[in-house]
Order: sequence, then structure tokens, then C-alpha cells
Amino acid sequence: MRFDRSALAAALLLAAPAAAQPPRSAEAELIQLEQAYAKALIARDVEFLKGFYAPDWRGGDWMGFASKTNIINLIKSARYVVKSMVLRDLRVRVIGDVAIVQGVDEEVTSMHGRDTSGTWGFTDVFARRGGRWVAIASQTTRIEKGR
Repeated sequence: MRFDRSALAAALLLAAPAAAQPPRSAEAELIQLEQAYAKALIARDVEFLKGFYAPDWRGGDWMGFASKTNIINLIKSARYVVKSMVLRDLRVRVIGDVAIVQGVDEEVTSMHGRDTSGTWGFTDVFARRGGRWVAIASQTTRIEKGR
């Protein structure tokens, strides 16, 4: 009896269709995570945000720096309110277990009752910890109209 390798290969591929599916790219995963983050800010989904930010996360903007605890408290107390946030121009760079996501968001927001709506450029740095991406650092900068 002659051994037919091509028949064996075809049978194995048909028997395990899930194994033939390519893994989701880190870039796509991070873009989806950023989109989910924007929705969580609008919904004030504190549980999602607790998982999004690493325990050692630090974020910076025109007011200075904030920790995970600071930002969560601002959201819980409604001192930071996001009414809408649309992300665009997302760019992802993955370097091993670290990733950098840069983009622009158009947002309607307020901080401590002051309107902070506008166009913002952001950089988020992620680390893969425990098999998932978590934000470890963020920076936002206002983009003036016409730029």
C-alpha cells in the first residue's frame, strides 16, 4: 500500500479548521482596545478602565501627570466627563511585548466643570502582561484648529 502524504495533509486540515485561522494581529487588537477605551470613557465603565490601565500607569497632559487612581477617581466622581470621543489616524508600532499607539481624537469633554472639548493628539504605550495589553503610559496634547 502506498502512503499518500497529500491526502493525509488534506484530512488534517479539514479535521482542525480552527487551527488554520490566523491569529489576530497585535495592531488590530490594540486598535480595538483603543476603540473600547473611548466607549468606556463615555459610559463611565470603571471596571473596564481598571483593567485598561496598568497599576503603574502614568498619564500626562496640560495639567500635569495623573496615576491610575487619580484618573479612575476623576471618572467615578464625574469631575472628568466624556460625552463623545471619535478616534482617527491611529498608528500602531509593536516592539516585542511593548506597543505604541498614536492617534487623534475629536472629543466633547469637561474637566472639573470646564469645557475641554476639542481635537487632541495622543500617545499610549502598552505592555503585554499576563497575556493581554495594558496601558502603562499616556500623553495628550491639544491640536489647534487648522493643523
